[in-house]
Amino acid sequence: MPTERYFPNDFQPTGAVNISESLYKTTILSYVELIQEKVKKNDRSSSKGLYTGTAGIAYALYYLSKSELFQEFSTQFLNDAKSYIKYALQEQNTTQRKELGFLSGNGGVYAVAALIFNKTNDFEESRKYLKLYKELASQCMSQDFTGRGSDELFVGRSGYLLGLLLLRRDLKTEVLPNEQVDLVIQMLLKSGKNYSAEINMTERLPLMYQYHGKPYLGSAHGLAGILQVLMSFSKYFKQHPDEMSKLKKSIEFLMDTCVRNGNVATNLDGSLSGQGKNLVHWCHGASGVIYTFARAYLLFGKDDKYLKTCHELAETVWEKGLLKKGPGICHGVSGSGYVFLLMYRLTGDSKYLYRAERFANFLLSEKFKREARIPDKPYSLFEGLAGTVCFLTDLLKPTTAEFPLCNVFVDL
Repeated sequence: MPTERYFPNDFQPTGAVNISESLYKTTILSYVELIQEKVKKNDRSSSKGLYTGTAGIAYALYYLSKSELFQEFSTQFLNDAKSYIKYALQEQNTTQRKELGFLSGNGGVYAVAALIFNKTNDFEESRKYLKLYKELASQCMSQDFTGRGSDELFVGRSGYLLGLLLLRRDLKTEVLPNEQVDLVIQMLLKSGKNYSAEINMTERLPLMYQYHGKPYLGSAHGLAGILQVLMSFSKYFKQHPDEMSKLKKSIEFLMDTCVRNGNVATNLDGSLSGQGKNLVHWCHGASGVIYTFARAYLLFGKDDKYLKTCHELAETVWEKGLLKKGPGICHGVSGSGYVFLLMYRLTGDSKYLYRAERFANFLLSEKFKREARIPDKPYSLFEGLAGTVCFLTDLLKPTTAEFPLCNVFVDL
């Protein structure tokens, strides 16, 4: 990997944990102020969903409102979140984007709207958007409803299931009957089997997926993210042992064949050829794939082989995760920092909390401010400071830290 993708990591690999609550709380509040100054409630990026649109900023404010660290600002954060999500909803309707996409479509906007309106006691509005989210399930029944791959987190079935996990947890309601959830899972499995057969991988890799014609491996558009979501519906697989076997075999193929030197290639073709561009990002690379093996570790009786792979991937992120692309969680330093919060939750090892703090501290450094690239959407949830706000908040409460919208500790 060319060194220009990341800053050299000059920190000691281990050290005393010293997290200044006052420093990071002040930083979080200043970032929130900056975000709201730079991104108006009626910003035209509203229609770009959770990933880079104002709906993602609304989610970050909603997330902050739930934190005991900011109880004195909770009402303010919620009111601001409601203002952002209202315009995002208006823009979704104006642009008539009908796809169910969770991270980049109507689905995610409806889901977050349901959460925010519920939190502000606007229960009728919450039920309205919950109903709209439920109605999108019918789109999952079409074999290829997008015409470009229908299974990944941005526009596909696994993203839809991810939204169900979030809604069920925060609203404490069924959302979609189990029978319908099972049908979505079955379509997701059918799609994976079909593509695996198409590329003659059925025996080695029972479930495989494509997006825009490419067999991606990473979390955003590829196998790792889809497998992570499937494992979060463990009840289904415990009731269907044959499907559980296919799921586990696919996970172990990803672990044994695709993880090389602490990272993965962007796609299956690169992995099998021993080539391919390795990126240490959440979207494509170690910072995202690690969540798949963390989920496997939790699901399959805390088998050490999965945790060993997590340690290996985390070391790569420690070495190459001070990314120059910016502060975001998708392909930035906050996304790398979340890896260490994940490892701290899994292991309780203070080494990882130390590493998370070091990455957070680097975000505040003059070197980062001077030399890091400015993302296309510098204040958004996945590319910019809204995601950083979530990371810094979780740094102050690491035992409950969760990568935004993709919590591996939730199970149905």
